Amino acid sequence: MSSPASPSPVDTSLPPTPPSGYVPKVILLTGGAGFIGSHVVIRLVKRYPEYTIVNFDKLDYVACLKNLEEVASLPNYRFVKGDICNADMVNFVMEQYNVDTIMHFAAETHVDNSFGNSFVFTMTNVMGTHVLLEAAKAHNIRRFLHVSTDEVYGEGNSLDDDPVGSTETRKLEPTNPYAASKAAAEMIANSYMRSFGLPLIITRGACVRV
Repeated sequence: MSSPASPSPVDTSLPPTPPSGYVPKVILLTGGAGFIGSHVVIRLVKRYPEYTIVNFDKLDYVACLKNLEEVASLPNYRFVKGDICNADMVNFVMEQYNVDTIMHFAAETHVDNSFGNSFVFTMTNVMGTHVLLEAAKAHNIRRFLHVSTDEVYGEGNSLDDDPVGSTETRKLEPTNPYAASKAAAEMIANSYMRSFGLPLIITRGACVRV
């Protein structure tokens, strides 16, 4: 008796299409010249040549275009220098490239910096996010990924009592201007999901010490 044929190998190089049938075509990625954003841009541009990635960054002190030299000449990559607080600029770019997806990484960062000039954190992290959300609503964006931070949980006693650390349902207790601005941005983002049906995803990245 012959042995049964081996099953054909499954191609796992690309994720399956979501049940909704949603597949992005043009992604506006804010803060794509920063440390985290640039790594995401490179991965998307190289792994998904069928997506157009529009990197929108104002190139402040934490940004560096040298991070993106390996994809700068690829046909599905675009760079636009701009500020997310500039509503006219954001809407122009959305229209020019026919953006259908936003991945929002841009932010003023670092807790220590927020103690010295907290107004710029409120302007960029709260107002800038609000500008993007309004543009997303106006242009019928199909996905909005808002990149937040575990700093929104704060350092309260409730964390000490929880052996597994923070969970998505834990109360937000920001304890510094940076964390407060990110928590406020989350609240506005959630309001757009509930009031206008904006398809929203929020992530809260954590730095784990080992």
